[in-house]
Amino acid sequence: MFYLVIGYVSLFFQGLIITLLFNQLNVISLQRKFIMLLSISMCFTYGWWGCLIYTIIFSMIITHLSQKKIPILLSMFYVSYLLVSTTIIYQLLDNVLALIEGNYTVMIMFELIILPWVVFYLQTSLLYYFKRYLVYFANHILAKYRFQAAILDVTLLSYIYLRFSDLPNRLLIASVILVVIAAYIYCITLYSQKQAIKLAQAEQLQNLIEYTAQIEELYDKLRHFKHDYKNILLSLEYCLDNDDLAGAKKVYHQAIAPTRSIISPELQLICQLQNISDPALKGILSNKLALALAKKLSVTCEIAQKITLDPRVTQLDMVRLLSIFMDNAIEAACQVNKGCLDFAFFEHDNEQFIVIRNSTKYEKIELQLLDKVGYTTKNSQGHGYGLANVSAILRDYPFISLNTSSSHYIFQQELIITGGDQDEHCYFRR
Repeated sequence: MFYLVIGYVSLFFQGLIITLLFNQLNVISLQRKFIMLLSISMCFTYGWWGCLIYTIIFSMIITHLSQKKIPILLSMFYVSYLLVSTTIIYQLLDNVLALIEGNYTVMIMFELIILPWVVFYLQTSLLYYFKRYLVYFANHILAKYRFQAAILDVTLLSYIYLRFSDLPNRLLIASVILVVIAAYIYCITLYSQKQAIKLAQAEQLQNLIEYTAQIEELYDKLRHFKHDYKNILLSLEYCLDNDDLAGAKKVYHQAIAPTRSIISPELQLICQLQNISDPALKGILSNKLALALAKKLSVTCEIAQKITLDPRVTQLDMVRLLSIFMDNAIEAACQVNKGCLDFAFFEHDNEQFIVIRNSTKYEKIELQLLDKVGYTTKNSQGHGYGLANVSAILRDYPFISLNTSSSHYIFQQELIITGGDQDEHCYFRR
């Protein structure tokens, strides 16, 4: 009975380690009651079926708590990887008990006190260096390729069967399998990141080219305006000197007013974008805002202060986020007669705010459905993955929060980056 209790306590600590490690991945923030529940559930892992059921139940709870933002196959990958790696470390360290066999007091202290802390420390240290590869691999690769996720889940879970088999050197085999999987995750993640960077750089270059072309076009317009400026002023001066009010009005309406309407929208956007220091962000915003103007949307852009991208956020991820938000906003606004698009980027109270607001054809959008993979309000196929990708990106940045609201035919996305530079505020103006 005594050894049975010790066995249950040891299983509880193993479950606690796996749950705490899962919490460290920042995939989902677990409350204390769920940490305890998932830790206690480890006590029911008897043999192959017990471990399998534990993995499935753990994964289902995580998927449920995340409101299905995390697919079940993705949850199983995280859990099974942590379960296998933790169990292997436990088994390796358990061999130390052979050196102190006979001293039951020391053995119990080692099993219940020292061993869990050592395992947790080792796993935390490994996770510190491997976490970003693991999370990126899961969110950006496995989330897209469910078949690959299923194969990896089966491969990892096969260790559980291997653990309870009579196969010689099963620990060595399991360790080799885990190392091979870890190496695969590392290599494929590096390759995927390099490809994503190449694609992003090509897009950024194209955006900068278009941005430069816009500036040159505006400069050409201003140059022609400057050329005619003297003649316009002379005509206006002549009319005023001769008290020809009708002639002055004619000069204004025919020569001055049309030039203002042509130059003003683009010039306003270009002037606002000058306050963004990052050329890639400037390029993508210029591209999207110019696209919105080309689609006859009412566009406002508010960047009234100098903005430097928070160094904790990669340029690639921010470009991807802005691209998704702006594309969705433009498409939604185009479905509305006289649609509008508002963009603001400002800093206030040590936080950076990015606000994108657009008109919609729906009075109110059901926000709880937006994060579901494949959900879309558009009629065409192939949409609905943008905001799910946003969720995947933001999992890497716990200091970034996303506030979404929808009411009165207006949809708004607000990104808040805590820890930015302090400065003044900026608001939308109509």
